Amino acid sequence: MEQFEGVRKKALELFQQEKYLIADHALERMIEREIFYEDIESVLRCGSFYSQELDKWGDIRYGMQGADSDNKRVRITFIVKEMLVVVTVIREQE
Repeated sequence: MEQFEGVRKKALELFQQEKYLIADHALERMIEREIFYEDIESVLRCGSFYSQELDKWGDIRYGMQGADSDNKRVRITFIVKEMLVVVTVIREQE
């Protein structure tokens, strides 16, 4: 769990320093699902990890879930490198 906490802190730090990239796919989903930058920050700040996997390029993709400002569930998938790369965002259905 300590490993995940370190990843979470690093991802949040990069996000707050505006050292991030929102992939086109994630940006499209944010618009479709009305997910805002503040929601991503909220998940990074207070969310919990639910997955970790190696992608086809050898990067570790992390999945976190948490709540937005309306207390609706949001999941994000991201990679931490020199910057934070948000791969996708999902609003869970009620």
